[in-house]
Amino acid sequence: MSAETKALPIPEPALRHENIDEVIELIRVWWVGERPQSIIRPVARDPKLTGAILAELAYNFARAYEANVGLDREAAFQDIMKGWEEAHRLAAEDVKERA
Repeated sequence: MSAETKALPIPEPALRHENIDEVIELIRVWWVGERPQSIIRPVARDPKLTGAILAELAYNFARAYEANVGLDREAAFQDIMKGWEEAHRLAAEDVKERA
């Protein structure tokens, strides 16, 4: 099996959008062994919009856990937020150690 066979499809709304110039892939994330690997395209002019995108991803992940795994959506969302906070704490510690 190749990595290409594991890629997700392009969402239907992106395929049907009337102006293809407004359709841009922002991020591609793969889980490799024990950690994610990603390629990003920061196209939002205001970094706060990136925060909104990340919040929507967290919400959508919680919905997917509910639909595909049977977890409670709110509990899944809270766990996602705990993971976010823990990752920030660890990153901040790493920055301090490197300074």
